[in-house]
This record gives sequence, C-alpha cells and structure tokens, in this order.
Amino acid sequence: MAALALGVLAGIGGFLDTGGVITAVSAGARFQFALLWTVVLGLVGFSVYAEMSGRVAISSAQPTYEVIRTRLGPRLGAVPLIANVVVHVLVLAVDLVGMALALQLLTGIGYRVWVPVVAVALALALWFFNFSRVDTGAALAGLTMLVMIPASVALSPNWGRVAAAVVHPNISSSYSIPGYLFATASLLGSFMTPYQFDFYSSGAIEEGWTGKDLGRNRIVAVVGTLFGAVMTMAVMTAGAKALYPYSQPVDSILAAARPAQVAFGEIGFVVFVVGVFSVSVAASVELCLSGGYGVAQYYGWDWGKSAPARGAPAFNLVFLAMIALAMIIDLTGVDPIQFTVITMAFGSAALPFTFGPLLLLANDSQFMGRLRNTLAVNVVASIVLGVLVLTTLATIPLLVITGGNF
Repeated sequence: MAALALGVLAGIGGFLDTGGVITAVSAGARFQFALLWTVVLGLVGFSVYAEMSGRVAISSAQPTYEVIRTRLGPRLGAVPLIANVVVHVLVLAVDLVGMALALQLLTGIGYRVWVPVVAVALALALWFFNFSRVDTGAALAGLTMLVMIPASVALSPNWGRVAAAVVHPNISSSYSIPGYLFATASLLGSFMTPYQFDFYSSGAIEEGWTGKDLGRNRIVAVVGTLFGAVMTMAVMTAGAKALYPYSQPVDSILAAARPAQVAFGEIGFVVFVVGVFSVSVAASVELCLSGGYGVAQYYGWDWGKSAPARGAPAFNLVFLAMIALAMIIDLTGVDPIQFTVITMAFGSAALPFTFGPLLLLANDSQFMGRLRNTLAVNVVASIVLGVLVLTTLATIPLLVITGGNF
C-alpha cells in the first residue's frame, strides 16, 4: 500500500494539480480532442523516467542530487538543482492559490484570506507528520478527482473520435497554430514537472527499497502514472464535450468546473472543487518534499520525513522557506490563472535539466552496473528528451507570440 501510494501520489501530482486541471480543461475547450496525444506522450515519458529514477536510487542507495553532484561535479550539478527549485516555488505558488480559490468557491470568502491559512496548514502537516502518513493521506485525497471519469462518460463524447485523436489528432484549420503549440508546451509542463522524480526516488530510499524491489518499482511507476494519465484524459475529454468551441480562456476554477456541473449538477460542481483542492494538496506535498530533498541532498545535509523534524532541521527549513516564498507570490496580486498557465510553460522548459542528467546517470555502467538502461529504454527516453528539448527552445517565443493564452 505504501509503495502504491508513492506511485499514485507521484502520478496524480505529475498530471493533475491546479495547473494541470485548468490547462487540461482549457485544452479541451479550445482544441477539442486534438491534444489528447500529449497525455500519451506524458504517460510514456513519465513512466520511463519514474522507473529510471527509482532504479538509480535502488542501484546506488543514494539520493538523486547527491549522485548528480558526485558524477557531474558541484558546478554542473548545481544547474538542475537551481532550475528545479525555481520551478518548484512557482508551481507551489500555483497550488497554494488553487487551494485558496477552491475554498473561496466553497465558502464565499476571498481567496487571499485563504492563502496564508492553507500555507500554514501545509507547513504544520509536513513538519509534524512522517513520510508514510503524508504520502498515503495525500494520495487518497487526490483520488477525489476520479469524479471526472464518470463525468466524461455521462457527457457521451464520440468515443471513436476520442480514440482516433489519441494517435492521429485532427488539427482544424481554424486553430491558432502558435496557440496550439503553446498549449502543447503548457500541457507537457503540467504533466512532467521535475519534482515528481525527485520525490519518487527519494521516497524509494525513505521506504528502504533494495534490489528485491526492482519489479515493484516498475509496477508502481506504471500504475501510478496510469492513474494520473487516465484522469487527465477524462478532464480533457469532458472539457471538450461540455465547452468546445470555447472562444475565451478557461480563466477560473468555476469555468473549469463546468463539465462536472453539466454532468452531475451542483453535486458534480462541489465534488470537482473538492477534487481540485485535494490534488493541489497532493502536489504541494510533493513540491515541498522534493525541494527539501534536492537542496539537502546536494549539500550533504540530513534529510527525510521518516524521522522527527528536529532530526533533519535544514531539510525542513528548506520547504518552509519555499512555502513562505510561494505565499508571498500569491499575495502580490498576480492574476492566479494567467500565472498558472505561464508557470506550466516554464515548467516544461526546465524539464531537460532534470531528464538529461538522469539519463546520463542511468547509462553509467560503472555506477549502475547490470541495472543500467537497456537499448529499448534508451530509445524511448531519448525520443522523449528530444521532444522536451524542442519544447524548451520554443517556450519563450511562443509565450511572447501568444501572450500566455491558448
């Protein structure tokens, strides 16, 4: 159960948080089923790199950033760390404001009142609870978003068209090509942000995985990712059926909740909003722990949530600082939805800084021995990395051309 919770939490946090939900609904509303293929790419890429990160952790019994610093040197090893921590803070700001906006819809109290409340609650939960409780509890809460699977079925899309779009997207001549490409970058950024892999590999070490757990690692990586991918497809399909063609951006959680509301009325609306809150909690847990893991591992500090906070004070202070920075960003008055879309795009731009070093480590025969990558894994991982590099190069120009809108 603990192992599956680790994979499910990584998968849900990877595919669906505040940014993932809004981006997926918006993609369906603007481009119908033409972006479903990105979920398949995300499923394949996430599974391959999650399994790889777990295998590297099992092979070395060392945390990711300690290995990166050792193998790449302190200067080169600092590049992925810096890129990832910056993205972690930005995405955490998105998820904190997502929780606050969800509470605003449920209570009628403005979201800025809720931002410090959810920030403090998150900090206290992470400070006092151990890894297993945080991991399993957040994974179970994130399953609330399963409501979108029956919602997508209730809306009765043409399943033949849905299946065909997965492998052969129908790109209408009426679509804005820059908007379509920017949506692709935002989706990939929301599916495969780097924190899931730091979290997954460090969690494997916290749970004491060994060479006997290689099979479990493969199963958990695939099953957890499949959870997130199926829910994302359901969200995008429901958005396409209920909202397409939608001429305006999906600019609020209220607008994103429309498909669930159409399917199940007010009950669907409430469950969806609770689901957004829950998956944002799950993602926030991953983000905070991943940031703490990365910095503490790189500098050789004590780290982990299996022991009381006083046993690894620097590790815990890192994620407390991340929460404080994210809260300050949210309280500055930035447009939360616009900030979300832009952050997802920047998240995709940072992906090669994590995946590149991970792929190099997994192919180091001296370091990995018999557990190094097979040819098949390298082919798939290289294709995914190539797509992400192209996405990185295109993100800033597309952001300027589209103004941050699909």
